[in-house]
Amino acid sequence: MNEFHARGQRPFVTSISAGVLALGADYLGHAFFSLPLLPEQVSFILLRLLPLSVFSAILRTLTVLARPLLLVGATLMIIAGYGLAGLLANRLAPRAEMAVVAGLVTVVSAAIALLASATTEPGTMIAIEIVLLVLAVVVAYGVAAVLSGDALEDEGRRRVLRNSLYAALGVAAVTIGFVDVRRIITALATQQGDRAQTEITPASSFYLVSKNLVGDPVISPSSWRLALPDRSLTYQELLALPTQELEVTFECISNEVGGTLISNGLWKGPRVQDVLALTTVPGDSRWLLIESADGYTESFPLSELTPHHLLATHLNGDPLPSAHGFPARFVFPGHYGMKQPKWVTRLAFSSGDQPGYWENNGWNEQAVVKTMSRIDVPGDGAELTAGSIRLSGIAFSGTRRISAVELSWDARRSWHAAALVPEFSPYAWRFWNLYAGLSAGQYRVEVRARDGEGTLQSPIPAPTLPDGASGYHTIMIDVR
Repeated sequence: MNEFHARGQRPFVTSISAGVLALGADYLGHAFFSLPLLPEQVSFILLRLLPLSVFSAILRTLTVLARPLLLVGATLMIIAGYGLAGLLANRLAPRAEMAVVAGLVTVVSAAIALLASATTEPGTMIAIEIVLLVLAVVVAYGVAAVLSGDALEDEGRRRVLRNSLYAALGVAAVTIGFVDVRRIITALATQQGDRAQTEITPASSFYLVSKNLVGDPVISPSSWRLALPDRSLTYQELLALPTQELEVTFECISNEVGGTLISNGLWKGPRVQDVLALTTVPGDSRWLLIESADGYTESFPLSELTPHHLLATHLNGDPLPSAHGFPARFVFPGHYGMKQPKWVTRLAFSSGDQPGYWENNGWNEQAVVKTMSRIDVPGDGAELTAGSIRLSGIAFSGTRRISAVELSWDARRSWHAAALVPEFSPYAWRFWNLYAGLSAGQYRVEVRARDGEGTLQSPIPAPTLPDGASGYHTIMIDVR
């Protein structure tokens, strides 16, 4: 008996095959034609549904693997969904299984596209994706029907058709596996920002965080356009505008206490105000709306724009690396990285706020940097010789600057002022040093900073979600 004759298994196996074929085609369409990707859309929805506490725990546990594994999980969930649809169709309408499964795929995938708030693809692209997802059902069920029926009597042709199906399934599975494994490998290979050694972080060591589960956009400068309400700018026209260079520290809102998702760079580009002067801003506009090539969205109050807000085209004297938003990204000092969109392609205006991608997923909309401090030297767990021990690190408070850094190694009974290195920039991190005379023993060293107004950073531990971590960075050292 042919494997397709087993009535109990056939609906499930056929629909699972349809799911593998569908997602293989979906992954290929996303890679070569920038079609939306169903697993990524499902991931967006899952992120919105997950309680913030659960999402935070996942991020802490899986760290850089959280998003690649979410993509894998969504992919497996969808394939299993195809299988369940086949079983359901076989139970409810055994004479119209293919039509029922195709209908379910159409309705569910369309609903997912509508519910995925981060999806900004044109309707035609979504329609093409749905056609691919449904076409896989037609192919899988059609081949299964031929293999399980008596119409094809030539065993050689039957073997060719069966092997062709297996080959197509193999190609689809390899495609899915290649993309998913590549994302996992990339995540494992991605370096967070280095412990601060120099004032300016080299671009190669600058921290990187992205929402994209299947790779970031790579944009050609010749085809890129910045769409404004009544005109567009080419890359060369953007470069021709007057520029300003600012030294600004970027910190991710997901940076844990003592973490390295923070880096400092020299950003250069035209002022946002100069870019907006090239277009007509409606009189009732209160918000600047930003869209990026990867579907990322963000909003920013027009009333808060200053001459120090940039549309950066360069980092540390060179054109922006692709991973950092080439050809242009925003620089809004004082805010976490989520407010500094990369790969910007469109600017619009609104009289009301339209919260951006991460805000719609539960993160704080203002994303104002909290005061933080970190011990970089010595490292946690270091074994040191008794005597004068050098402690050093960074402190950062966005636009509020840093006025003091203090350390304690006696359970906060006393605090010792560190020496501050002269300020690099009003918007940059500040280095500090302290030489402590310590005798033999184990010490728990804590650090805290005060902003430019003298306000002490919060000692109360808080997770990164929804508005950034807080608490004092602590290390243990063994002095002998």
